[in-house]
Amino acid sequence: MRHSLVCALSVLFVLFLGPSHGLFGQGAGSTFDLDRLGSASKALGAGSSLLTAEQVPTDDIIDPSIYRLGPGDVLAYQTTSIDFNEKMTSVSPENTVMIDRIGMISVGSTTLARFRDTLRSIYKQRSPNIDVYVTLRRARMIYVTLSGNMTFPGTYSVPASMRVSTFINLMRQPWLLSRDGGLSEMARTANAATAVPSRTPEFARTNSPFLGPYAMRNVLVRHRKGVSYVDIPKSRLDGFSHLDPHLREGDEVIVPAEDPTSQTISIAGAVVNPTTLAYKSGDKLSVLLAAAGGFADNADRQSIKLVNSANGPSTKVIVGDDFTLQSEDVELVPGATVIIEAVKPTGKRNFGVVQVYGEVQNPGAFAITAGESKVASVIEQAGGLTGNASLGLSYIVRPEVAPGTQIQQRDEANRTFQYSDLKLEDTTRYHFDQKYRMPYVSSDLSNALLDPTSLDNVALEGGDIIVIAPTPDRVYVYGQVQRPGYIPFAKGKTLEWYVERAGGYATGAEKSRSRIIRGRSKVWVEEDENIYVEPGDEVYVPRPADVPINTEIQTYSVIASIAASVGLLAATVISLFR
Repeated sequence: MRHSLVCALSVLFVLFLGPSHGLFGQGAGSTFDLDRLGSASKALGAGSSLLTAEQVPTDDIIDPSIYRLGPGDVLAYQTTSIDFNEKMTSVSPENTVMIDRIGMISVGSTTLARFRDTLRSIYKQRSPNIDVYVTLRRARMIYVTLSGNMTFPGTYSVPASMRVSTFINLMRQPWLLSRDGGLSEMARTANAATAVPSRTPEFARTNSPFLGPYAMRNVLVRHRKGVSYVDIPKSRLDGFSHLDPHLREGDEVIVPAEDPTSQTISIAGAVVNPTTLAYKSGDKLSVLLAAAGGFADNADRQSIKLVNSANGPSTKVIVGDDFTLQSEDVELVPGATVIIEAVKPTGKRNFGVVQVYGEVQNPGAFAITAGESKVASVIEQAGGLTGNASLGLSYIVRPEVAPGTQIQQRDEANRTFQYSDLKLEDTTRYHFDQKYRMPYVSSDLSNALLDPTSLDNVALEGGDIIVIAPTPDRVYVYGQVQRPGYIPFAKGKTLEWYVERAGGYATGAEKSRSRIIRGRSKVWVEEDENIYVEPGDEVYVPRPADVPINTEIQTYSVIASIAASVGLLAATVISLFR
């Protein structure tokens, strides 16, 4: 009797829980599979080994309606039966997958969304109460060929989750696909100027960081079966993601050269990315908005207009704060332009800050009105000069953004020198001046403070730096003098006076080439009885130039030849008069 009671309770338990809770994984006629519960924890552990490979980056969310499965894809699936653990499987080289309790299923070249529907249909046929969920856990690696108007054509290994637009952008710097993120390649190509040039013809290559207006909308992808046409700007619109598809095995991405005769449409003004696109029949206003990328900070969102023909009136366009079109999505004609105006200035003054250093009563930072506040008024805000200030050595610096590398600096200097009329001998001196120039503001601060109406009382800009130098009490004398060194400053003294205080000229001194080097500008000034040494100046006496013996012989030979020629000419003239 006890045995009969246990059997009856067992039957009731199974009948009560089975159909309603999905315990019958293969249908109403199946028995309760106790082994499944025991192996449930093993399923995830075995499948997780498929995810131990090195992670590769992806560029966008997978669109299951256009992503086509292929060998190497790792899929995960879950059912709503009692075995709710996630299981994983991979697509085999024959394009099949093994599903637990189902068997082998061919995926062909189907999309992820279609495979989900197929697997769900199979489960529903076996047990209407069970549903199944499928997701792509890891995309496969594939080979894709790049050709056409690109600097680095070739065949590359990339994840199948990558879209065509990302692939093209990466191929402008293909070393970014390497394991170290391109660090080794960037180091190797640091001296790219000396690298062997590509054999690709110039007309077939481009170094632009972006595709041109025509290529952006006319990339061709040749599949093993069929072709796809890529329209990158339009693919950003809802419902058009198929215009920037995921890559497949064996694809060839062909980037066309720019067509200067193609018609265009454009969006300009206060947007993140003002752009011009090649026109395609059926283009609408939303295409230009998708290409622009959003409002700029200074956009006047109430002043947006569409000029859809050369002679027609402009049409007001309404765009929401999220940069979505609120008015009619009108069809465009070739040459159409969307103009988003910037907010007009409200008349507020442009405020800035300048720094004052050195010999003033209260050095520090001071607020100014850029382009209006004058240097004299700022020094007055700083409490005026101290008794030790030297206006002759003081200066104003306006920091400028200089080229970052030495190569860029040299290129900038050469570009400036390109059309000059300087002689070749001037090149070295020019490069010195260009390399060591200082971003001074041209102003004599002595005149600026003495006469606030003078042109030297310049208007300041935000970021300017005023340096009021202290008055030096000495002058440095060096070169071919007996006792080079510092000499106490004396007002109204000439170069000769300071040389005498330094012990006079040393043997071999080139007196005629002695110079005063001005303290602030470093300009060399010749000696004159009316020119005086100022505080902070230097006095330099050079020695004779070191001339090679061959050069001296040639010089003396030329002098001798000239003297002989003059003597011969004189003798000839005398003989003629006789």
